[in-house]
Amino acid sequence: MREIRSIEIINDSSIGACRRAVHEFARSLGFSETELAQIDIVVQEIGTNAARYATENRWLHFAPTLGDATGLELFYWDTGPGIYDIDRAIRDGVSTSGSLGAGLGSIRRMMDEFEIYSTVRKTGRLKFGSIERNLHGTTLMARKWLDAELTEENKIESRRFGVWMRSHPGEQVCGDAYFIRRRGARFLVAVIDGLGHGDGAKEAADAALDVLDEWMGEGLEEVFQSVHNALRATRGAVMGAAIIDEVSGRFHYAGVGNIEARVFNTPEPLTALPVNGTLGARMGRVKVWTHSWTRGATLVMASDGLSGTWDMDSYPGLLDRSPQMLASILMRDYARGTDDATVLVAR
Repeated sequence: MREIRSIEIINDSSIGACRRAVHEFARSLGFSETELAQIDIVVQEIGTNAARYATENRWLHFAPTLGDATGLELFYWDTGPGIYDIDRAIRDGVSTSGSLGAGLGSIRRMMDEFEIYSTVRKTGRLKFGSIERNLHGTTLMARKWLDAELTEENKIESRRFGVWMRSHPGEQVCGDAYFIRRRGARFLVAVIDGLGHGDGAKEAADAALDVLDEWMGEGLEEVFQSVHNALRATRGAVMGAAIIDEVSGRFHYAGVGNIEARVFNTPEPLTALPVNGTLGARMGRVKVWTHSWTRGATLVMASDGLSGTWDMDSYPGLLDRSPQMLASILMRDYARGTDDATVLVAR
């Protein structure tokens, strides 16, 4: 599993810290001096515009790309006023009034992949019970591959999956985990939430990963039973898992405990209900739900560290963006401050 590192952009003095941190990380991946200079410029552009125009929640994140192919992913998000005309900002490389916009064209040119999603501030805030949320701001994602000759097959995990995992704000380790594995034309994906947080939760999640790592194509009933047996010596965990079969055009889902799963752009809605229980302690008979999986289908799975109040209708056009962009925005807007949180998107 990859670690996403984050730096808050508080003011202009934060930009240098961001640039140095990303530079050293990219150097450790193996990028050349020329590529590092380009990455420096990209981080400088992002940071300068964030400090100048964005007003709230300005963060730069960086991580290795998902999968075996090596690359750098940069993420930026804020809950500022948003960009009114993204096409013009990218085309001209100039700022639209009061928004992050200048330099977007140069960022796109210096990175191998570039994506931006922005919603503009509206009057008031959406209220969910006693919680008010800002659902506006800008999210930017850029990738640079270490090997420019990589094929689409090499990049499949980065293109078809998006993951964001964050530990409890008071902990050094994360008790959540995710899993992605391909066997031929079938993928196994899972989100695991060790009970509680901290070292004990991480131990349980790691034990589940050890079992999943041995997956050779077995069905979900066998997968859950194996994880259940392996977690008996731990505090236990809950898990949601899906097998996506591209040959049959079907996907199979099962869950034990409170992992949320939603599917979009399929002929039939997902009606999967998890089994109550805890892997390693008490597990009823696992129910496997089977649905159609067609081109453009999107599965979102999340631990309960992500509030379940999110609604895709609040984000026009977001389902057309990459899985990683979707995962990033959900984490930005709906992560709870009281637990580990994980969101996994598969397409």
